[in-house]
Amino acid sequence: MARIFVAVAAGAVLWAAAAGSTAAHGQATNARNRALPHYRAGFEHMRAEAWPEATKAFGEAIDIDPEFEIAYYGLGRSLMPQKRFGDATAAYVKCRDLYIAQSGRRFTNQHEAQRYRQDQMTELDEVIRSYQQGRQTMQTSQVLRNLQERRLQLQLHLERGANVSIDATVPAFVSLALGSAYFRLGQLADAAREYKAAIAADPKTGEAYSNLAVVYLETGRVEEAEKAVKSAEKTGFKVNPMLKDDIAAKKK
Repeated sequence: MARIFVAVAAGAVLWAAAAGSTAAHGQATNARNRALPHYRAGFEHMRAEAWPEATKAFGEAIDIDPEFEIAYYGLGRSLMPQKRFGDATAAYVKCRDLYIAQSGRRFTNQHEAQRYRQDQMTELDEVIRSYQQGRQTMQTSQVLRNLQERRLQLQLHLERGANVSIDATVPAFVSLALGSAYFRLGQLADAAREYKAAIAADPKTGEAYSNLAVVYLETGRVEEAEKAVKSAEKTGFKVNPMLKDDIAAKKK
C-alpha cells in the first residue's frame, strides 16, 4: 500500500492503513468467490476423468484469482494423467509457494482470520469429495487421510478462534504430489526433498516413505530404502511387494 502523508493525528493514519488492508482483503474475497464455480467445475470434470476440461476449468479459476492455492493443486492433478509432467510440476510448485507465502500471515481482526479458515475448509471439501467419489486405492486413501487431517486442523483453529495469524505450513498432500511430479521428470533429488517435506508435515504419510524408498533404491541407497519401507509399514501403508523384492535382491 502507498504511504499516506497527511497532517492529521497518528491514529487517523493508522485507521487509513487498516481501511486499506480491509479493502484489499475484500477484493481478494470477491475474486475467490468468482473463481469458485470454475474450481468446482474442475473437480466435476476430474470425477468424469475429463482431464483437458478439468485443466481448462482450473485455469479459469486461477485467471480470476491468481492466489488460489488449492486451484493450482487441482490443476496439477488434472495435468498428471495427460502426462504433462513439467506443467504439473509448475502448478504444484506454485501451490506450494503460495502456502509458504501465507505462513505467519496476520489479519487485522479475528473475523478475517476465521473467514479465511472457513474458506479453506470449504475448498478442501471439494478435493475430499473428488477422492471419495473416485476409484479407491491405497494411494487415494492416503491422500484422503492427509486432506481430512488438514481440514481437522483448520476446524480446531476455527473453534478456538483466538489467533489472527495463520499457521500455513505446506500440506502433506501438496508435497507428496509435487514429489511424484518431480519423480516422473527424473528429478530424484527434488522428489526426495518433497517426500521428506510431506513426512515432516504429517509423519503418518506412509506413501511418502514408500516413494522415498523407491528414490533411495534408484540411487543405490539400499539400506535407506529398506528403512523407508519399514517406516511406511509402521503407518499401516501396504508397500508394493515388488519393491520389497527389488530391495532384497539388491542386498544380495
